[in-house]
Amino acid sequence: MGPSIASVVVGLVVLAVVFGVLERVVPAVPGQRRWRGGTRVDLAWWFVTPLLTKWMTRVAIVLVLVTMAASSGVPIDEAHLKQYLAPDPTIARLPWLAQLLLFLLLADLLAYWMHRAMHGRWLWRVHAVHHSSTEVDWLSSVRVHPLNDVLVRVAQAVPIVLLGFDPLLIAAYVPLLAFYAILVHANVPWDFGPLRWVLASPHFHRWHHAAEEDGMNRNFAGLFPFIDLAFGTLHLPRRRPLRFGIPEGDVPDALWGQVAYPFRRPVAARD
Repeated sequence: MGPSIASVVVGLVVLAVVFGVLERVVPAVPGQRRWRGGTRVDLAWWFVTPLLTKWMTRVAIVLVLVTMAASSGVPIDEAHLKQYLAPDPTIARLPWLAQLLLFLLLADLLAYWMHRAMHGRWLWRVHAVHHSSTEVDWLSSVRVHPLNDVLVRVAQAVPIVLLGFDPLLIAAYVPLLAFYAILVHANVPWDFGPLRWVLASPHFHRWHHAAEEDGMNRNFAGLFPFIDLAFGTLHLPRRRPLRFGIPEGDVPDALWGQVAYPFRRPVAARD
């Protein structure tokens, strides 16, 4: 069952109070306005993402899994689908904490490579919507094109389920991922000290959004920076990034313009 409008409003108010105080008391970029240029469109995304995008993503995951089951000769009925998607006994026998850590590591590794693909030629316009904010804070985290969310979550969920992880783990992971995404976008300078190489921090992820030459196309991991370290994409200097967004980008400022953006021909192609 998905969230209701009321729960989305409550979540918005609670997070606005919590992060509003944090970003005012310990800002990474001092002087950033509460009502910034992109606030209106991000508020619209705040409702679109949980109420529409997440529903589309769940439907896409189910359709892909059912299609793969059918292509494997599995009869499409409740009993056979449950058997096809049942947790692997070997994984189920692992201690709960080991299952969780293995699951999170695999999920973040899959997301890392999908995130890198999003920065490539073919998918960049889908992902560019998320990078279009020139002032990064907790609210800008929800500026995610529906196709971006569908592609990344399908790339994560389908392999994990087919490998035999309990689907309930995925359901439990979604709220964690949502909150953590909000946290790492916050306008705070936290780098988590000695844990900076282990857990993604706001300082780590804000460099991913930086419109500064040394920080672009770096820090793709959502949870574990050591994945970036392993694949040569880690960038974690002590200094803080000050400029964000897409240099010379052409992403519209309005919601529906951003939704349509990946399907429009680039400006250069029309000239």
